[in-house]
Amino acid sequence: MCNAKNMMRLILPCLAALALPGLACADADPPRPFDAGGPLQISGPAEIVFDWTTDRCADHHFADLPVRAFRGSDNQINLILGHDVTRRMVGPDFDSLTVSCDILLTSTRARDPDQFANIEWIAATYAEGDTIHALLHNEYQGNRYPECQTADYFSCWYNSITYARSEDGGATFGYPVAPPAHLVASIPEPYAPDEGIFGAFSPSNILAHDGHYYAFLKIQTYPLGTQHTCLMRTETLGDPDSWRYWDGVGFNGRFADPYRDDLRAMRATTCTPVALPQIAQMYEGVTWNTELQQFILIGTSSDPSRNPDPFGFYYALSDDLITWEPRVPLLEVRLPWRATGRETVYLYPTLIDHDAEGANFETSGAEAWLYFTRLNFGSGDLDRDLMRVPVRIGAGE
Repeated sequence: MCNAKNMMRLILPCLAALALPGLACADADPPRPFDAGGPLQISGPAEIVFDWTTDRCADHHFADLPVRAFRGSDNQINLILGHDVTRRMVGPDFDSLTVSCDILLTSTRARDPDQFANIEWIAATYAEGDTIHALLHNEYQGNRYPECQTADYFSCWYNSITYARSEDGGATFGYPVAPPAHLVASIPEPYAPDEGIFGAFSPSNILAHDGHYYAFLKIQTYPLGTQHTCLMRTETLGDPDSWRYWDGVGFNGRFADPYRDDLRAMRATTCTPVALPQIAQMYEGVTWNTELQQFILIGTSSDPSRNPDPFGFYYALSDDLITWEPRVPLLEVRLPWRATGRETVYLYPTLIDHDAEGANFETSGAEAWLYFTRLNFGSGDLDRDLMRVPVRIGAGE
């Protein structure tokens, strides 16, 4: 184990400057709480959870997706920092986590895109005793191979979602079903080099509800490149082929394997957008809130209907996961596509209630924490810290 810290540390610049006026901040445009008059409010200064400068086990060690948490059978908290080599933080509670340098999952780097096993992140987990189910964000990084003539990462990026599992409490993950049968979600088109980014991306955390397990995901279509959020569910986490997406009527949609299925015999194999005007492309994290008696979705967005229109981290509320109220800004931050050069930017928000019951932190109450990644010198640099800021939640606020 690498010694990360015994206690979380306050950020002296940035968000803490909101509570402590006069402090200088290296980020010229630090995060700002946005008071939209809704039930979620930032309630205090931010803290550094993982400091890349002092806590990393390797240069590519940081949270490159929203972090996921579960409580193990030994009652230890596991905080997953997903990246192409995934590691975790472990401790008896969220205020005393330490960094483990042990590798949970190393990318397979399969040469052929039809194996759906190239560069892999643990994107979501669900603990059932010592069995930990995982959804993987799989990037086929075609820029590594000669078929991609531009050798450009973004031009040759093809994404899918796959399944892995741990039987040792999350210490190691592997394929219980050999590739390519571990495929969970894809678009119905195969990889096309130099055609741009497309595929099924970055599932949310997994949430159990009404006898099913749910997860949001983002779709970028081919060839148009349009983006939207989808919702999928299963009754059987251990069967990657059992996930079905919402098709506008019910959970009847079946994801296609574009290399093996007869697509002409399948209809609507690209999943239907969920509440596109209300949530746009938000997908990063979802909980059932016991104070509001509603689901809370957290994501990255803007809202052109607002004046001013803040870019940053938003939330939306729903009674059923399908119909959502219009998204509301929570924390205004600079996003990578709004930055130039090496400006500090922010990504990967998700909401975690440290006191949530159960093993998988699927619920939130009157208080929770918004976790996110700060990219200190822009998206092209490895110096990235995991942050958290407290959130107050209440119907009467």
